[in-house]
Amino acid sequence: MRYILVEYAHAQDDDPVRVYSEVDREDLETRRVEFYDNGLWFAYGEEHGGDEALSKAPFPADVRALNVPGEVTARTIPASVFREVWDQAAERPDGFMGMFF
Repeated sequence: MRYILVEYAHAQDDDPVRVYSEVDREDLETRRVEFYDNGLWFAYGEEHGGDEALSKAPFPADVRALNVPGEVTARTIPASVFREVWDQAAERPDGFMGMFF
């Protein structure tokens, strides 16, 4: 498994500003947590469901290929960072319901 953080400098209101992804040996996304500027977040995969929202395209072997200077920054992160974000996502209401808690 690889763990990737993609950050968007100028995301639109309906686009995430940070996306944490878990990627398997075939470079396919297996879990993802998205964070938005307005405080909402969404988790996909495993117990959160929504597998259809996971990327169908494989990630590049070198995630730096996703970088666009001043716009998009992609980097590999430690598994422990992804697990911490994933575990926190499991403890909070997500998405739309998160606005009420």
